[in-house]
Amino acid sequence: MYIQYHGFSLEAASRAYAFHVIDSAQETREFTINVENSAFRILPFKFQDGPGICFGRLKQELDRETSEAPAKHHLRITPSDIQQYVEKTYPKHFKKWTARVKP
Repeated sequence: MYIQYHGFSLEAASRAYAFHVIDSAQETREFTINVENSAFRILPFKFQDGPGICFGRLKQELDRETSEAPAKHHLRITPSDIQQYVEKTYPKHFKKWTARVKP
């Protein structure tokens, strides 16, 4: 299986990241993952992190899918997803970040 990033589009309150997933049988599926624009206002999370966090969320969804429960084609990044991403990607800044964000 190959996951290809195909860019993003701006929506009213979010960015929609587009991905194509090519399965071994050359079947192509399209996925979009939305990230609220307000998420990018909280440091250290940046616009450049958008494709990475979305790729990780899509990969997680694909790893959990079964024939009875296929992956959803439209996903949303949650505050919890962002918190986990920041903790993993920016460990030095994580303490400062969690002090600013109230769950």
